[in-house]
Amino acid sequence: MGATPPEEIARQHAEACAIVESRTPCAPRIDHGEVPLRWKERPTISSAPAAIQETANPNSPEESVEVLVKIDENYPEWCISSRGQVDVSHIVKLITEGVNEPASLLSAKQSIKSKNGAIKKNGTKKSTLKKASAFSSSNLWNEQNAAQNNVQITRPSHDAWGIKKIVLVFCDDFLHTIYTLPWYQQRNKVGKQIHAAIQPILDTLGIEQSQLVRCLLAGLPPGVTIPVHHDTGEWVKYTHRVHVPIVVPDPTKVLFRCGPAETKMERVDVTPGHVFEMNNQAKHAVTNAGSEFRVHLILDYVDHSFFQNRSSQNCPTKRVTLAPGETITQTRRSIDRALDANTRPVPSYLILGAQKAGTTSLYEYINQHPWVVRAKRRETHCLDWRWDDTLKSTLARRKHCLKFYHADSMKPYPSLRTGDSTPSYLLDYFRVIPRLKECFDHEPQLIVMTRDPIKRALSHYVMVTSTDGTPEQLAIRGVEWRNKTLEEVFEEDVRNMKEDGLLPYWNVETKCLDRERFDEFIDSREEDEAWERYITTRITLNTGSYSPLARGLYALQCRQWFRSFAKDKFLVMKLEDMSSSSLDGKGVQWTVDKTMEHLGLPRFELKDVEKKNAREYNDPLEGKDKLRGWLERFFAPHNQRFCRMMVEDMGCEEEDWKDVWSYDS
Repeated sequence: MGATPPEEIARQHAEACAIVESRTPCAPRIDHGEVPLRWKERPTISSAPAAIQETANPNSPEESVEVLVKIDENYPEWCISSRGQVDVSHIVKLITEGVNEPASLLSAKQSIKSKNGAIKKNGTKKSTLKKASAFSSSNLWNEQNAAQNNVQITRPSHDAWGIKKIVLVFCDDFLHTIYTLPWYQQRNKVGKQIHAAIQPILDTLGIEQSQLVRCLLAGLPPGVTIPVHHDTGEWVKYTHRVHVPIVVPDPTKVLFRCGPAETKMERVDVTPGHVFEMNNQAKHAVTNAGSEFRVHLILDYVDHSFFQNRSSQNCPTKRVTLAPGETITQTRRSIDRALDANTRPVPSYLILGAQKAGTTSLYEYINQHPWVVRAKRRETHCLDWRWDDTLKSTLARRKHCLKFYHADSMKPYPSLRTGDSTPSYLLDYFRVIPRLKECFDHEPQLIVMTRDPIKRALSHYVMVTSTDGTPEQLAIRGVEWRNKTLEEVFEEDVRNMKEDGLLPYWNVETKCLDRERFDEFIDSREEDEAWERYITTRITLNTGSYSPLARGLYALQCRQWFRSFAKDKFLVMKLEDMSSSSLDGKGVQWTVDKTMEHLGLPRFELKDVEKKNAREYNDPLEGKDKLRGWLERFFAPHNQRFCRMMVEDMGCEEEDWKDVWSYDS
C-alpha cells in the first residue's frame, strides 16, 4: 500500500469526527478466541468468494434450488475478538508522566534502504540528537530518556503522524531477530515494574513471555487520524495482534474501527483494559477526536510452533537483549545492531551456472526478497573476463571485485545479502575457483542450476545466433556460429573434446558410445587431464559462442567445484523443478524456498513468478530425428553419472535425482 495522500487523510478525519459526534455505538464485545492465522494470509476483501450450487429443496425433495455457497475457508468470519478485561492501573502509573507532551520534532530517523540496491541514509543516529538540558528518568515518553536508558526504534509511518512510543520488545519484519529492550528487562527497576504490570494481559491471553515478538505503548495525539489501511510485511501472517487501551480520557472521542472492507468497518470499544485481538490484514483506522493523547498497549505474539518451523527452515529465530543507549540501524524491513556492522562479507552468494538453465529467473526471484540487495550488475564477471591482471596484490584485486556490489553501503546492515549470477563461472572453473578463494575467502554460498542438456544446448544456440538485442549483447554473444548450422556447431564441439582426449568412448563417425570404455574412463586421472586441456584451450573470454555440449556435462563441471568447497556450500537444482507445471508439485515458490533455506534467509512469498530472459522459438530439432538420436546417446550416460554424483557424493535424496533426463521413449 502506498502512502495515503494528505487530502484523503483530511477527508477521512472529517468523516471520523462526524461519526464520533453522531455517537455511533460500538459493536458488542464477543470473545471468539484467537484469530485463525489462516485468515491472515492475505488482506481481507469485502465479501467471501462464493459459487452457486444446486441442492435439494427441503420443502420439495423432487426439486432442486440454487444456493450461494462460500468457497474460501480462509475468509474471515469476524475481525475483532474481545479476549477479556484487565486492570491497567499499574501501567497507567508508570506512563502518566509526560503522556500529554507532544512528540519531539527531533525524532530518531534511521536509514531506509531503497529497493534498487542503493542504501539511502536520510537520518541521524543517537549521537546527533539535540542535547536536552535535563529530563526526568521516570518520564518514559521522553526521547532523550529513551535514547540514554532504552533504545530508539523507528516506525516511519507512526513517527510521521506524531505518534509517541515506549518500545519494550521489537522484531524485524521477518521475525528473524527479536530484541528485548532495556525497559522490558527484569534486571532493572523499570523493567521489573513493566513486566509485572503487563503480566495480567498475558495471563488473560493465555500466552507466555517467550511468545512475544513485539510489545510497545503507542500514544496517538489529539486531532490525528491514522487512515484506513491494513498492515503489511511477512510478520503479519504469523502473529496475533492485540490492542489494550491504557489511557483513554474519553472513549467516546476515540474512533477505532476494523472490518473486512472500508465500508464494513465496525467500531471497537476502547474502554481502558479491554483486551481485544484484531485481524490486522483487515482494514482498520483510528481517530483521536479528543483533546488529550490516547495510549494503547500493542503487542504481537506467535504460536509455539513458529519457532520450530523456522529452525527446520535453516533460519532459527534469535533473541537479543539490547543494552541501554545502544544504537540500531534499520531498513524498511530489517533491524541490526550497530555493534554488528561490517560482519557480513560481500558477496553472500554466487549463481555459477549453468547458462540457459534458469539462472536469470532465479536471480530475479531472489532479489524480490526485502533483505536482498542487487549487485551493480547481474553478471559481474569479476572473476573471469572482467578480472584485472594488472593488479598485483590480493587487497587490490578484492577491492576491484567488490566494486561490482554495494559493499560499503551495506556494512551497517548485516541482515542484508547480495550476490550475482554469472553463469560462465561453472564451466570456467580453472580461472574462477582460485580467484574466488583469493578475493572472497569467506566462501559465499554457491548455487548451480541445471537443465536437460539437450534443451540447454538448443537454447544456447538460438540465443547466440539471434540478431535481436542491444549492440553490447550482440558483441558478447559473438559471431562464430552465425553462419553455421546446428549440426555443425554441435559436431565441432564434439571434435574439440575428442581431440583433447576427453571422449575416447565416442565414435565420431557412427555417433555411438562404447559404454564399457565410458565406465573405465570416467573419474580417471586421464579424464581430469583431458578436461583441463579442453577448459584451458577451448574457452575464450571474448565471445559466448563456445562449448554448447560441454556446458551440459554437469558431472565434469561440478566435480571440480565439489572438490574445492564444502558440500554445504552448494545448492544444486533443476530448471524443470521451477516449472509451474512440475509433475511433483514443486514450482517456482518451492525453488525459491529452497534457495532461501540455503542462504539462511526467512522465506517470503514471491509476487512476480514470470520467467526472465526467456525467448519463444520453434524447436530446432523438429524433423531432425537423426540429430536428436545421437544427442540423446551422447548425453544419457553423462546424465546418469551426474545423478549418481548428486546422490552418492552430495547426499541428495535419490527421488529428486532418479531418472532425470533419461530420454526414454
